[in-house]
Amino acid sequence: MNKKRIFVITLCAVLALALGFSVFAATSYGSEDDPLITKSYLTQVLLPQLQEDFKEELDAAVADIEKDGSGEFSVITLSKGQTVKCGVGCEIMLRIGSAEAYEESSPAMVNTTTAESIFKGYKLEVNNLYLVTIEGNGFKATSDNTKVLIKGDYTIA
Repeated sequence: MNKKRIFVITLCAVLALALGFSVFAATSYGSEDDPLITKSYLTQVLLPQLQEDFKEELDAAVADIEKDGSGEFSVITLSKGQTVKCGVGCEIMLRIGSAEAYEESSPAMVNTTTAESIFKGYKLEVNNLYLVTIEGNGFKATSDNTKVLIKGDYTIA
């Protein structure tokens, strides 16, 4: 055989192999087992669906927070001697009047403004934010017309 014929046969074999590999590659991608997706599918179908799912989850979470009533501060007005017993995580800010810490278990609460633990009988300071960390603890109004901002679960006795 001459060199030209060997070259042609080798070239044909290489082309046949290349064609075989390209057919294999074309049939193995984009199949039912490994589908290709287009940019338009991503932007027009998948992304809007993900956004809708996220919005539904977010709306449900917001509804749960609103249902708890713990999402916003409420203003309560107390008379002298009234006691407020709070749930864990209840936040309190004395705005008008006077009050002292009440506890069923020590410490009564935490003054988040000063980072101090507060105990029974401590006089609450106006415009300081307090956090109840033990169920049933809270505060007692020591003057009439005491106004407090409160967020979380509580009962007035």
